[in-house]
Amino acid sequence: MLRFLILVAAGFFVLSVYAPDTAQELMRRGRDAFVAFQQGPEPIQVEQSAKDNDAGGYVRIRSDRSGHYVTEVDFNGRRLRAIVDTGATLIALRYEDARALGLITPSDRFDIKVSTANGTARAKRITLRSVRIGSIQIENVEAMVLDEGMLGQNLLGMSFLKRLARFEFKKGVLELER
Repeated sequence: MLRFLILVAAGFFVLSVYAPDTAQELMRRGRDAFVAFQQGPEPIQVEQSAKDNDAGGYVRIRSDRSGHYVTEVDFNGRRLRAIVDTGATLIALRYEDARALGLITPSDRFDIKVSTANGTARAKRITLRSVRIGSIQIENVEAMVLDEGMLGQNLLGMSFLKRLARFEFKKGVLELER
């Protein structure tokens, strides 16, 4: 690994001497990629179709570069970023976001043990008054809040998705229909 880093550094040094504009562009791209990595995936814009109507709705979400479906979701009227996760049984909210929504207090007990990609965590079960993506809104949706610091991103799980008429993945696009 050290040998590789030395070779990369030497190559970059030679590049900066003989092609300084190229070296600066590579540094800018690397810095931009690092900042984007730290901020997490950008939410994908929700596209609504002419099929929208009062009884239901139709929404399309394009996948991001890593193949995730990240979008803005209104939980109880407040917009938060979430990843659509068919592997999550319930909607899972970050402690920090649930606290800002007034769904939990510091004295609440997190008495449910859950398995996550990061290991075992504690959670509290809640019911969200409403969950909305674009023209699709569902009332009284089961969710859970994970203990502080245990979840990096909100997850839009099956407690929302199973109440849709249909959800389907097609060539990098997730279609939701109520």
